[in-house]
Amino acid sequence: MSTTQDRPTVVIGTMRCSGSFNGLMVLGRDTHDGRAFVEGAIARGFTTFDTSPVYARGNAEEDLGAALPADAAVWTKAGIDTTTPLPTLDYSLDGLTRSLRGSLGRLRRDRVEVAFVHNPEPKRIGDIDLAGFARHCADTGRADLAGVSVLLPEVSLPQIAGRLPVGSVIMCEADQLDPDDRTTIGLLADYRLVVRSLFSGGARLRAVQPDRRPESIAARIAEISEVYAPVAVVVGPRTAEQLDDYAAVAGTSSGPLSPVGRAHAAP
Repeated sequence: MSTTQDRPTVVIGTMRCSGSFNGLMVLGRDTHDGRAFVEGAIARGFTTFDTSPVYARGNAEEDLGAALPADAAVWTKAGIDTTTPLPTLDYSLDGLTRSLRGSLGRLRRDRVEVAFVHNPEPKRIGDIDLAGFARHCADTGRADLAGVSVLLPEVSLPQIAGRLPVGSVIMCEADQLDPDDRTTIGLLADYRLVVRSLFSGGARLRAVQPDRRPESIAARIAEISEVYAPVAVVVGPRTAEQLDDYAAVAGTSSGPLSPVGRAHAAP
């Protein structure tokens, strides 16, 4: 069972739309601006949003939940306890499930499309019950799919492969992928790949003339799609105005993530 999806779903990341969290406090939160950002993304045709309890220490999830229509798709992360004086990592199965329940409450939803274990540390990855978390998501219906958001090469795909059910979602940064690493590319064929940080934190776009940025964004997504065939890419415009640069790639795909089984394009 497989389908062909020519272009990846373009997902709006919300790390900056509700202010920033410096580990001690939230800076620059403006609920009006946060709502305007989300509504602006929807008006431009975006339907899927990626968030995390650590973004603005839960405020990003709260702002997203208050602004999103019921038919929008949401992804979030698990493994971060925001109830402690300082957010702490808790990758135990109980910690992962409690984290997901907390996110659903802030998002005002019964379920999300994807729940990712958030950037597990290399020394802990072997102890995380990834399969158990995937079963929890499936059995409770709290997430359509489970996955892992990783920082390569600190956590390598061979450490994850086989510990998540085939068809689960793996998210990593574009600059962490090596098109010449055939082992990694081969492992990804069993999973749904999501690529984030396509523009190296914005550095790639700052060097582009403003009137050329929409073209540059579309070209970069096409490049990533040709090499790695991801089911989705996560982009991170930081203001409602910057959304205009991304409007041309909105709606390139819609609906749930496609079934596993897509052939990865050769570099």
